[in-house]
Amino acid sequence: MIPGISHRYRTVVLYYGKTVVFFGPVEKGKDMKIGKKELENLRNELEELLDFIKGMEQGELPHFYRYFNTMKLNIEMFFMIGCDDIADLFPVLERDWKASHMMFIGVQDYDPREGRPDLDPMVCLYFARLVAEVGKYFERGRAEFVRGEALGY
Repeated sequence: MIPGISHRYRTVVLYYGKTVVFFGPVEKGKDMKIGKKELENLRNELEELLDFIKGMEQGELPHFYRYFNTMKLNIEMFFMIGCDDIADLFPVLERDWKASHMMFIGVQDYDPREGRPDLDPMVCLYFARLVAEVGKYFERGRAEFVRGEALGY
């Protein structure tokens, strides 16, 4: 048991600079159910991550930013045109998730403290949480797609 961390989450992923740390067991083979509500949550988590990155960078955005932005835009388009089959969209999202982790230019090589030595280390942990919130949809094994009613887009 780790003091101060809720144990209702089975796996904690920590990104810090070029290091990725996994705490807890990873349940391979367990299906994650993904419906329109989860897709909407993923879009919101992507938006929060994108806003954070934009707020950290004053000039050019990191290369991986474009992949997260593309994921968000694809989800918005999915809802706007009234698609119902998440199984068709998800491989595109997975492709962009993997691209956002490209060697040397991916999110795992991003350090919010680079060039800002006085930045509070908690900002790095906050960034790690944002990435982990998006990553939970892609790093838990197979996904089961649920068809549901429209969310009002």
